[in-house]
Amino acid sequence: MPLSISVTTRALATRCRASALATGGTAPYVYSVVAGGAGGTINSSTGFYTAPNALGTDTIRVTDATTATADITIMVGTPLQLLAEVIRNQMSLTDDQVYLWDQKINIPTDSRLYVAVSSSTPKPFGNSSVINSAGMELQSANFQALVGIDILSRSNEALLRKEEVILALGSIYSQQQQQINSFYIAKQSVGFVNISEIDGQAIPYRYNILISIQYMVQQSRAGSYFDNFATPQVVVEA
Repeated sequence: MPLSISVTTRALATRCRASALATGGTAPYVYSVVAGGAGGTINSSTGFYTAPNALGTDTIRVTDATTATADITIMVGTPLQLLAEVIRNQMSLTDDQVYLWDQKINIPTDSRLYVAVSSSTPKPFGNSSVINSAGMELQSANFQALVGIDILSRSNEALLRKEEVILALGSIYSQQQQQINSFYIAKQSVGFVNISEIDGQAIPYRYNILISIQYMVQQSRAGSYFDNFATPQVVVEA
């Protein structure tokens, strides 16, 4: 059986974790992260991967006893990117059919379905900073944001498939991704708004919905603190 590798998820938030599993080939296996990616780390024997505090893509490689290799990629993204990935995965769309709004992408000229995801007015509702035992300052902030989802097509794809977005957001895969990556997608959304007239005849069908998400942003840095104090001296005046 040829060597292959799988992971528990191929889309992670920063600092979150996934497990890689090798099958086939010849044991024992050694796991590694290919240089030049986002910068995550992996346990070479267990395949336990930790995403970095940076965005991008990591390639995980497994090497067996005969030096055969197999690779798989993991995307490390923002909550908005993870939301878009859920829609892409569950609606069986390609990477170029789901994108973040305001990216420099031309209006589609084919008849395929496209989904654009955008965020507006994130509202913070929690903010904390602590020093851990290693002397690092750990900061975290919680946000709630309204996310706009545009479903558009030159054909009638958007008209016929727009409801699948709601199914995708409520799917088992969506729930698993929310749990793994510590973010939350509200169960209910505002109804679809038909905004087809915005693009005139270029895009016959375009619909928009608003949903609410909650997520956390983290970062760490060397903290300034004191844990060693000199013995106080008492000066007695004559």
